[in-house]
Order: sequence, then structure tokens, then C-alpha cells
Amino acid sequence: MGGISPERNISLISGRSVVAALRERGHEVLPVDPARGAEGLLSDEELAAVTAEPPSEEFLRALSPWAYVECLRSELFHQVDAVFPVLHGPYGEDGRLQALLDLLGIPYVGSTMLASALATDKHAAKLLFLAAGIPTPRWITITASQAQHPGTIDDIRAELGPHLVVKPNDQGSTIGMSFLHDPTAEELEAAIQQAAQYSELVLIERYIAGRELTVGILGEEALPIVEIVPTSGVYDYEHKYTPGKTTYHCPAELPEDIAEFTRNLALSAHRILGCRHFSRVDFRLDDDGQPFCLEVNTIPGMTPLSLLPKAAQTANISFPELCERLVHMALAGAG
Repeated sequence: MGGISPERNISLISGRSVVAALRERGHEVLPVDPARGAEGLLSDEELAAVTAEPPSEEFLRALSPWAYVECLRSELFHQVDAVFPVLHGPYGEDGRLQALLDLLGIPYVGSTMLASALATDKHAAKLLFLAAGIPTPRWITITASQAQHPGTIDDIRAELGPHLVVKPNDQGSTIGMSFLHDPTAEELEAAIQQAAQYSELVLIERYIAGRELTVGILGEEALPIVEIVPTSGVYDYEHKYTPGKTTYHCPAELPEDIAEFTRNLALSAHRILGCRHFSRVDFRLDDDGQPFCLEVNTIPGMTPLSLLPKAAQTANISFPELCERLVHMALAGAG
């Protein structure tokens, strides 16, 4: 938990919840932040003090990926039965941590290196969605320098229309994301430059008006659908992590045929990327009842109030039971 991505504090909050849940079920759990190297063990007091406020860029720049190697080579990992990664974003959700665990032969919860990398690369994932017949909003990718070429901004608007979502190709939690409605050339270029601060490649997607849905996957089962309704505006970082800013409906009020179709699409997206154990698949549902797959989250938020645990609770799976099931899946695959 923790790590060196902009989603560090959200990861620590999720990790804190998982630690408490597994301890409640009688497991011995060591909370570890790999960004601290061999001194990665976290105290309960440190975890209790974490807030959702994003870390500063200066703080993140002082952290090094090499600390992950030092951490995994330390005595902390000499006798563990399994690792439960709750690291969001780069160096945790993108396959690099999973590769290190594979090299060390340590079982872990969640998707493999390849599936994690594919899901993190939104462009690559959307190409696979199309190949599998899974509807996804039309998109292009661009770099910050390409956006400055004459005519590029006009070409983007002509290709995708007036309503756009601009986001880093490999980040989560809506970090660096902009929602634009009939933007000027200057506004679109500014959004591209903002996203480019977090990723070399920027993904620009046609905005789908309608409803925000997400489907949790547990094992080979699609859980009840959650509908996300921000109190105002769009479902951005503030609405995700500020209490009272968003209302959630689970199960979502949908015609059964649309709900079943959406759950099946979620399973297809999970499988086409090669995911395992669990994931959360995000959708937009347009006014005609057509779901569009946005992305697959291989390490979704894991507090009792997060979306996947909400769906599990609706399916009569408590949060401690959910966490324990995932550990059992990791151990079963290690044999």
C-alpha cells in the first residue's frame, strides 16, 4: 500500500481497511509501504493518520522505484504466505510490482503482470475491447508536442465532436482528467498539457452523455451494478473522495435486459485483458440504453465504502469476507 503514485494516500486508506478486515478474520497482516524500502512496515498510528489529500509533487519526486526492490528483498517478505497489493496507479497497478512478485515466487492477490499492464494502458485496453466486440467510446491518443502542430486541435474536434474527455493514458482516480463541452482550441490544448504532466501519452475520448455505472467482478461472477450520481458536475477526484459529494445506487435501477447485458460486457472486458480474482469495470450508459466500456480497474478501491465492496455487500458478501476470499484465491493459484 502507499507507493509512489499520485494515488498514494488513497492506496493507504484502502490498505488500512484491508488490514483491519483480514485481522478481523484472524489473519496475521503486515501493512507495508514499498516506497519506504526495507523500512516499509507501517505502524497502526501512521495508518490512522492518513487522509485522502493527494501528496505534493515535491514529496513524490523524493521517492524512488528502487525502494520497491529493497522492500521486497527485505526480511519482511521472507516468510509471507501471500501479498495483497492495494497500490493504485504507476508502480503498483501497472504490472511492475506483479513482475517483481513473480520473480520472487510470492503469491499475490489480483491480476498478473501482463493483465495489469494492459488494463493500465487505456489505449491498448480499448483496442482489445474493440477486437472483442465490447462497445467503447471513440478515441484518439496524442502527445503534448503533437497537440501544438497546426491544425491538430481542429482535427480532434472534427473527429470526436464537441464533448470530450481528456485524460492521461495510464492514471486512475480521474487524476489529470478534464471534461470539456464545446471547448475553444486554447481550452482543449490546456487540457492536453495538463494530462501530459502525468503521462507521456494523452487519451482523448468522446464524452458519452448518460449514466455512470460500474460493475465489480469477483472470481468469475459479475456483482450487482452500482450507479454513480454526483451531486453536481462530474465524477472527479473531489466527488470520489469527499463524503456527501456523490450518491450511489446498488443495485442500479435498470431494465433487467440492460443490466444483464452490461454485466456480461464487464465479464468480457475482464476476461479479454486476462484479469483474475477481481476487478471493477466502468461504463457510461447512453440515453438509448447502450453501455460503453471505459476501463477496467485491476486494483479497485478497497474501503468498506468503495464501489466493489458496495456491490459485494449487496450480494451478501461482507467486506472482511470479500478480502478473505481474495486471499484464498491467491493461495489456491499458488499450488
